[in-house]
Amino acid sequence: MSFALTLCLVLLAAYALVSLLLSIIMWVAWHAGLERSLATAADLLAMRLLPAGGAVFLVLTAVLPAFLVYEPRHAAEPVSALPVMLALFTLVAVGDGVRRAWRANAAARSLIRHLGPVHGRLVESGHEIDIFDVEEPIVAVVGGWQPRIVAAKRVVAACSAEEFQRVIAHETAHLCGRDNLKLLLLVSVPDILAWMPLGAALASRWRAAAEFAADERATGPDPKKRIALASALVKVARLSSAKDRTMPALSMPVAVDDVEGRVRQLLAPSPNATRTPIFGFFIACALLLPAMTAPFYGLLHELIEALVAFGR
Repeated sequence: MSFALTLCLVLLAAYALVSLLLSIIMWVAWHAGLERSLATAADLLAMRLLPAGGAVFLVLTAVLPAFLVYEPRHAAEPVSALPVMLALFTLVAVGDGVRRAWRANAAARSLIRHLGPVHGRLVESGHEIDIFDVEEPIVAVVGGWQPRIVAAKRVVAACSAEEFQRVIAHETAHLCGRDNLKLLLLVSVPDILAWMPLGAALASRWRAAAEFAADERATGPDPKKRIALASALVKVARLSSAKDRTMPALSMPVAVDDVEGRVRQLLAPSPNATRTPIFGFFIACALLLPAMTAPFYGLLHELIEALVAFGR
C-alpha cells in the first residue's frame, strides 16, 4: 500500500480508536457521578464533543507528526484488516453525522416554509424578527448557519411590550451565543455516542442549560425583567397545545422546554455565576498536549506499526 494511502488509513483508524476510548471513559464517568457535577452549558457541550474533538486533536497533533517523522516515504507496506475496519467505522460515523446535519437543516427549512409568507417585521435590540400569522404560538431562533428569529403574531398580541422585549432578548442571547451552531455540532458529531442514549442525554441537558443561560443573559439580576420574562413564558405556554411542542432540531424555542423550571429560576434571586473547571481543564490539556506528546513520537510510531500489522 502506498505511503499516502497508508497515512489516510492510519489517521482514520486512529480517530476511531481514540474516539471509542474517550466515549467509553465518558460513559463510565457519567454513570460514576459526573452527571451530577455538570451544570453549565459550556461544560455539557465540551463533554459531548470530547470524543470526536479529542480524537481529531490527538490525531493531528500526535499521530500525524509521529507517522510523518518515522515512517519511510518509499516503503510499501501491507495493512491488516483491523485498521481497515476502524477506518470504515470512521467513514460511516462521519457519513451518518452529515446525514443527521442535513436532516436537521431540512427540518428547519421545512418549518419556515410551513409558516408561510412573512406577515411583518419588527426590530428589537438591533435584530429583525419575522412575524408570521400562524396558529402555533412560536417564538424561536431557527436555522443553523444563518439563524433567524421568528415569532407568531398571536404571541406579539398576547404579550405586553416589556414581556415581548424580554422574549426577544432571550432569543437574541441564543443568537449571540451561537447556540444554533452548537446545536448543529451536537446533531452531527461523528462518534459512537450519537447512537447511544448518553449522546441524547447530553444533548438534552445542554439544551436545558442553554435555555437557563439565555434567560439569565436576557434579564440579568433585574427583578422586573425576570418577572416580565416569566410572565411571557407562562402566556406562550398557555397558548400552546400538545401538537405545538415538537420543534425541529435546529431551533431554540420559547416555552417548549421546561417552562415550570425556568419560571421558578426567574422568580428566584439571580444566581451567582459559577463555573465547573471541566471546560478550562480541556483547554489547558489541548494547549499542553502537543508539547507533552512530542518526546513519545517514536513509541507512538511503534504502536501505529503494531496496529497496521495486527493479525497479519
